[in-house]
Amino acid sequence: MSVLDEFTFPFCVTAYSFNGDKSQVALCPNSNEVHIYARSGTQWVQTHVLKEHDLLVTSIDWAPQTNRIVSCSQDKNAYVWTFDQAAVVWRPTLVHLRINRAATQARWSPQENKFAVASGDKCVAICYFGEENNWWVSKHLKKPIASTVLCVDWHPNNVLIACGGTDMKARVLSAFIKGVDQKPPSTAWGERLPFNTLCGEFESPSSGWVHSVGFSPDGESLAFASHDSSITVATPATGDVTSVRSPNLPFTSLVWSDQSTIVVSGHDCSPMVYAFDGSAWRLVTKLGEDDKSRRSSTASPSNSNSAFNLFRQMDSRSQPAKTGGATDGMLKSVHQNTITELRSDPSGNPVEASTSGLDGKLVQWRVQA
Repeated sequence: MSVLDEFTFPFCVTAYSFNGDKSQVALCPNSNEVHIYARSGTQWVQTHVLKEHDLLVTSIDWAPQTNRIVSCSQDKNAYVWTFDQAAVVWRPTLVHLRINRAATQARWSPQENKFAVASGDKCVAICYFGEENNWWVSKHLKKPIASTVLCVDWHPNNVLIACGGTDMKARVLSAFIKGVDQKPPSTAWGERLPFNTLCGEFESPSSGWVHSVGFSPDGESLAFASHDSSITVATPATGDVTSVRSPNLPFTSLVWSDQSTIVVSGHDCSPMVYAFDGSAWRLVTKLGEDDKSRRSSTASPSNSNSAFNLFRQMDSRSQPAKTGGATDGMLKSVHQNTITELRSDPSGNPVEASTSGLDGKLVQWRVQA
């Protein structure tokens, strides 16, 4: 069975992040708040509510080693939250982003000494702690970004960063900060890497927005998912750029499970696993749809009154219209609505991942190619 754990919250989960051992989770209930939940047996119990943001929280990332949380919002701000053990409260520190549009995604670097914030201001803010001023400051990656940045991902060397957005391109740029980073070893992406060096640029196959980017575990390849329902894998060492089209709805999240396995998710309600077979990337499976125990044994409504009630329930629950294979108004998939985010395991376990959805579900998966 693919599902390791499943829990349904009474609200849409639009962003989330687990702590290092997955005993706690920070999530956004489609509002300007961040809720902290702790595991209690088979349940999740709310322990804290973080309330500094004024508008919708767009992204949350929990650093597994330093135990700091970064959150960003449509209010153009980001906060770093640090837990005060003595007072048992989360204390916020405002980040000096210097952006004039909404922040869209935030991610800690592998060494957790800096983080990146994507934004609608045609830039990526690389944030680090300024010892002189005792607060978080930022430098902007701007050129050649031409539109809103939707996603970011760090290279394992803690210096390179990938970004993608509404200009239909994925890019690899240098985020080297003097005094914070040490000179990284040379890679296929380049040797000399001063700040804002463009190391690679790749276009979406059918000019779709780039919703998610991700480096392979060894950092030698970059994958990105586009709104044209495709995934593209670029390997600069060989010059190969391979795109795979999908007949499914657009993907919005992507993570690498291992060097030859990619998991994607989005509007289609089921995470999908793609694997490289030595010559091409191919769809291997849809997670959760083989778990027949989750499917209702009740027959589908046949009369017009039952059909009316079915669609009324869909409307009240914000569930999508059900297509072939649905039984009693339920999809065969575990998620019953769009998957809002797909995350890799915070402890680095390559065979585990997790997802959140508009149906309020938080699901942990075992990924098997």
